Amino acid sequence: MLIRITWRRAILTLLVLAAGALLFAWSGIFNIAASGGHWAITNWVLHGVMRNSVRTHSLLVEAPPPLDDIALKARGAGHYASGCAPCHGAPGEPQNPIIQRSTPHPPDFSESLDDWTPKELFRIVQHGVRYTGMPAWIVPERRDEVWAMVAFLEALRDMEPEEYRRLAYGAEAPRQPPGSSAGIGGLGTPPAEVLADCARCHNRDGQGRDGAAFPVIAGQNEAYLLQALRAFADGSRHSGIMQPPAARAGDEALRALAAHYAAQPRQPVPQSFDPALLAEGERIARQGMPENQVPACLSCHGAEALARNPSWPRLDGQHAPYLEGQLALWREGLRGGGPYHRIMQTVASRLTPEQAHAVSAWFASQGGGE
Repeated sequence: MLIRITWRRAILTLLVLAAGALLFAWSGIFNIAASGGHWAITNWVLHGVMRNSVRTHSLLVEAPPPLDDIALKARGAGHYASGCAPCHGAPGEPQNPIIQRSTPHPPDFSESLDDWTPKELFRIVQHGVRYTGMPAWIVPERRDEVWAMVAFLEALRDMEPEEYRRLAYGAEAPRQPPGSSAGIGGLGTPPAEVLADCARCHNRDGQGRDGAAFPVIAGQNEAYLLQALRAFADGSRHSGIMQPPAARAGDEALRALAAHYAAQPRQPVPQSFDPALLAEGERIARQGMPENQVPACLSCHGAEALARNPSWPRLDGQHAPYLEGQLALWREGLRGGGPYHRIMQTVASRLTPEQAHAVSAWFASQGGGE
């Protein structure tokens, strides 16, 4: 018997199939339980689609910075321990058994890391993976933070447990029980000791570690520190690394943290610069650039100005790369936070990268404030 296929019959067939699919979905017969897992062919298809998508979209990612930079790796490690290890594990710290019951199962980096290129890792970290538990970066525009995570992941492939603990916890490693970073509690609950959470990266003395990985916050104005922490917590100052710990700490703890670090003695970081560079930076800091409507930096960041308004930050003795990086974020409109952020965004936009480099070097070279 020969059945003729007509447009009417084709459309009717499609409508019947669509109605059947809707009825199947409405019935609740399909088992969505994570305990059931995926069929092998489903895993194969989904993983293939994901890899192809990442490979294609990563073609648009810019060339990575030097990924062997210890500062980049340290910044990535600090976030990885609290934000990633609970799902992916870490060297010497296997995945939590609860995570192993999820579908799809997150890869266990305590055992191996798939052969992704740096650009592909960047794409995954920045945007996450749909239909899995892999989230996008909180502030996808902060490409510098995403590259820090990629630098750490690249190093993670051959990392020994001792080096992981040093990078992830710094001086707090002896106080951190082995395996605790992979605990499921790290996903949402505040740490028992908030200071220990901050000290993993900033140290208890506020001097930071691993070169210019973290800013010097010792001796910073208490009002400014509290303002910055609150801005991180509510997301008005944009950082995928700082927002989670600040948000989970609570305002009372943020007040205590600001008071603690403001009370620490400030020790300028040893740095050397070309005298001509310092002279140019001092000129901008003291005189500004009237031709570009840039005020003298010291009109807000000098000792007299800071005494009038402690909500402005101290810049003397800070890491030059940190100051330069912050000016770049201002210039690109990516920093935010605080009541004066639009002023700084305007000022930074009127400085060339060379001028920002010079003035950052000059402030870094100052030991006792101006």
